[in-house]
Amino acid sequence: MRLNAAGTFLQSRVGRQLFVAFFFLVAIPVGAVSLLAYQLTEFIVRHSATQLSTELSKSIGLNLIDRLRFAENLLGMVLQNQGNPSNPALRAHLDQVFSSVDRLPPEPGRPPGPTALQVEEAGSETPSVHLELAGPQGRVRGRINPEYLWENVQSGSHRICFSGAPFAAPFCQGAQVAEEGAVVTRRDILFVPYFAAQPWTITTTHQPNVARYLPLGLAALVANVAGIAFLLALVGSSVLLRKLTRPLDALSVGTRAVLRGDFGQRVHIAGPRTEFTDLADSFNAMTDEVGRDLELLQALAHIDAAIMQHQSFEDVVRRVLLHLDAADFGGQLLVLQRLRAAPQVLALGLAPDGQLQHSPAAEAGPAADLPIGKTQDKEVWLRVGHAGSGRAERELAVFRQRLAVALQAEEWERQLRARATRDSLTGLLNRFGLVDLIDQLARGRPGQPPPATFAVVYLDLDGFKEINDAYGHDVGDRLLQGVAERLRTTLGNAPGIARLGGDEFVFVLSADPVHSFVQSAQAVLGAVRAPFSVPPRQLHVSASIGMALFPEHGLTHDDLLKFADLAMYSAKKAGRNRIALYDPAMNDEVADRLGLRRDLRGALDAGHIYVVYQPRVRGAGGAVVSVEALLRWHHPEKGFVSPDVFIALAEESGFIIELGRWVLAEALRQFQRWRQDPQHPVRQISVNLSPIQLADPALPGEIQAMLDQFGIRSGELELEVTEGALIRDVDAAVVRLDALRALGVAIALDDFGTGYSAMSYLSRLPFDTLKIDKSFVFAFEIERPALAIAKAIVALAKALDKRVVAEGVETPAQAALLEALGVDELQGFLYGKPQTAEALGVLWASTGAAAANS
Repeated sequence: MRLNAAGTFLQSRVGRQLFVAFFFLVAIPVGAVSLLAYQLTEFIVRHSATQLSTELSKSIGLNLIDRLRFAENLLGMVLQNQGNPSNPALRAHLDQVFSSVDRLPPEPGRPPGPTALQVEEAGSETPSVHLELAGPQGRVRGRINPEYLWENVQSGSHRICFSGAPFAAPFCQGAQVAEEGAVVTRRDILFVPYFAAQPWTITTTHQPNVARYLPLGLAALVANVAGIAFLLALVGSSVLLRKLTRPLDALSVGTRAVLRGDFGQRVHIAGPRTEFTDLADSFNAMTDEVGRDLELLQALAHIDAAIMQHQSFEDVVRRVLLHLDAADFGGQLLVLQRLRAAPQVLALGLAPDGQLQHSPAAEAGPAADLPIGKTQDKEVWLRVGHAGSGRAERELAVFRQRLAVALQAEEWERQLRARATRDSLTGLLNRFGLVDLIDQLARGRPGQPPPATFAVVYLDLDGFKEINDAYGHDVGDRLLQGVAERLRTTLGNAPGIARLGGDEFVFVLSADPVHSFVQSAQAVLGAVRAPFSVPPRQLHVSASIGMALFPEHGLTHDDLLKFADLAMYSAKKAGRNRIALYDPAMNDEVADRLGLRRDLRGALDAGHIYVVYQPRVRGAGGAVVSVEALLRWHHPEKGFVSPDVFIALAEESGFIIELGRWVLAEALRQFQRWRQDPQHPVRQISVNLSPIQLADPALPGEIQAMLDQFGIRSGELELEVTEGALIRDVDAAVVRLDALRALGVAIALDDFGTGYSAMSYLSRLPFDTLKIDKSFVFAFEIERPALAIAKAIVALAKALDKRVVAEGVETPAQAALLEALGVDELQGFLYGKPQTAEALGVLWASTGAAAANS
């Protein structure tokens, strides 16, 4: 049979637990009382049985002695002849007491004593007991009748056994009793002084039969009472537990509904008010509060998601107004905003369809305006009719915070978008903004077709790195800001101007019927060439410009920027301060250039770059007095690479610092070897110095360390610097050259007359030697002005007390003219090509130090 628990307390876990508790609360005391009653009853029964057995043993012992005394008296009568055996009464007693009576002859000399009691066992189950009485008349011996002697030993409930020295084995009478749980008592029968015999031991064994006693019946009665108590507990607890668990069932149903998300479930408990009723009321209030809290959290989660997804501020406003009930705030709940560009205040409210509607804000009775926040372009606040209830007021505060966050997030996004597309230094577009602009122009603005053509123009400043290194980043940044401002002024309504980083600018030119793309670019060149005032200095830079056209050269921003960059590098290579239009042939040239730039660093480690030395001779006799250290690069695939090419690449990549340091160390190491050999004529070594090296603040310290390392004396090292490296900032050049000359290093002004040709700064520059460029020497026999310029240079140098060195001397006629002008040293193929130190050593050893003709 299966018990159906539905509708009973058994379907409740609490009911089942309480029922089990009630059951044990009744069962344990009743069981304990029953067990105690049973134990007490058993103790009483066993104690009574023990006393009964003891009394029985005593009674049997006394009865045996009495019967034996009676038998002894009968034997005395027989011995004394006091009774006639034929006397019927005596005869009857003798027959009843004795089985046999025998007269025995007297034993003379036997002292009188008690009657002897003897036990004989002749194989029968019942031992034979004899009494022997002695007297002056003789002796008499009688065998006691067992039925007479053991008559009172028979028992239906006890097992009575006799044992002791006279008995070979215990003699037992009475009922058979199980030994387990039996009550056993022992008692000795002492025959002295009545009989001459050893004691007998009576052992009484009794198995108490508790069923015969009243206490056990009482235990059964208690058991019946306990059973009735259990039944009453079952019935009573069932009724009570059902009343207790019915409210719990209702609460359980309510909690499961809440677990499913149904916060409209309410718990109702009928009957008088109890703690369960209070609990139900608290539960209903809690579910109502939690339900509203969850609705609030869900609304806030949707608002937070909208903010994280960068939805507009007005979308967030609509979500807030959908959740809040205007009835809680006097029927008036609006979000007001005032745009900076328009002073009119707009009210944002909900339309009947749930959408956000805009309308001019009007005065509508008493209301409170709660500020939300301000941004760069608008101010927002919340208008409510009156303060709501406590909960409504708290929700309003939470949603105000969310609106403030949404407003600030929109502002941050606007600022980030501006930062993402604008250069922080100049305010121009950055690469992202430029790419977006080019893409818009290429695909056409909304509602407009793409333009027929536009130009992407890449501009790179010439000489900016030297200025930045010489004066620091602050001056460089101010110069870049000045360039940006001139680009804005010059280009006017150009679609866009951008700074990509460093000194690289890009601007986009749209088709202009008045000015061509080239004319606009030329105007930019002219604007950049004008001096920039960066107090306390006037700075000079130029620009190299490359141009690519849409759609002729490319359709995407990647292609247009890449091709304009290639054209810019072509303009820079062609001499700077010029404009170059993209040509597809530039791709191959730039690819080669990039490959050389990539291989340049590895070439130094691989030994492909090495130093050669070209002699310089004294004009009068042609004796070698110094050498110039020059770099050569032998590419394993392309062969010899022109120094003009790889030196420019090293300057562009910044590798020139490391390369120049290596060249200087190699040249000084070789000069140290030559100086240790008195046969060698070299007394000075000249090394070219890049403008980037000259601007390096660490240069004087590095040179000092090398001079100390190789033991170079004052005047033995000459550093050649170009005119262009000095003219950009004469003041800074003077400081750097003074620092080098203080180390004992001679300074030579290389390629004089080919650059700016400004004579006014010569008196300020701390140099020791002027070098006449080979272009003048080559033109001596062709152009008369070249010789005149050379004369002027020599005269100027002599007036300034400077030495003069002429480069590119290839014919004796050129040498004669230069000697006549007063040139101190001559250098060129006439005296020797640039060669390795080993080759020069062999040549000097074979021809002497006077000349090294090739």
